[in-house]
Amino acid sequence: MPTFNECENISQVIAICLKVFPVSQFDVEVVIVDDDSDDYTWQYPPRLFGHDPRVRVIRRQTSDKGLAKSVTNGFDVAKYEYCAVIDADLQHPPEKLVDLFRALDRGADIAIGSRYVSGGGIENWSVLRKLVSKGATVLARIALPNARYVSDPLSGFFAVRRSVVGGVTLSPQGYKILLEILGKGSYETIVEVPYVFSERERGESNLTATEYRQFLEHLGQLAFASRGFDVTESDDTKQVSDHRLL
Repeated sequence: MPTFNECENISQVIAICLKVFPVSQFDVEVVIVDDDSDDYTWQYPPRLFGHDPRVRVIRRQTSDKGLAKSVTNGFDVAKYEYCAVIDADLQHPPEKLVDLFRALDRGADIAIGSRYVSGGGIENWSVLRKLVSKGATVLARIALPNARYVSDPLSGFFAVRRSVVGGVTLSPQGYKILLEILGKGSYETIVEVPYVFSERERGESNLTATEYRQFLEHLGQLAFASRGFDVTESDDTKQVSDHRLL
């Protein structure tokens, strides 16, 4: 669970995540990876769940902030075979985590919470915001061949087997970590699980113009890589080399 300035939501989302699992067959841990929040989000879980070994907090005191990098940090420290990514703002329903894990149990390598399959949806978005989301989804499916048969490749709510990301060098930018996994991960089967994306009730969105710019840059790099190009960065320029076998 990547967080930044989510003190108003963090206790509730952790409590719900823990509550949905006693009736299932899964052991669970909740790993909060916080980007050194100004509102001290990282202090709240130890205060409220300090004696529960299922709750851990990683405080990232670094200038290299970002949701996707927090998620990869979480993958590195997670101890179970299945790893799920969920936002802390309650826009992703924690109750659906069990469905994602059950999809992995049935053989999927990646289970994606999708807004765009039957049973999924989005609450209270303006027409403009829906158009922007659809446009970004179309761009992702055009740029990345592995995303072409996924209805919601920009979902931030998903679960993977550790083998999908194990041994893979992930170099994410911004907030669309699933694109990085679809482009570089080791997998065969993807299942999409419908969910309804809800508007946040408390706190403010962390999305900025910088995040959108990073999304476009990241998408361009993944598009080059998927077509056999190696994109490397120097201090001031990006160099693209063609390493395809001719």
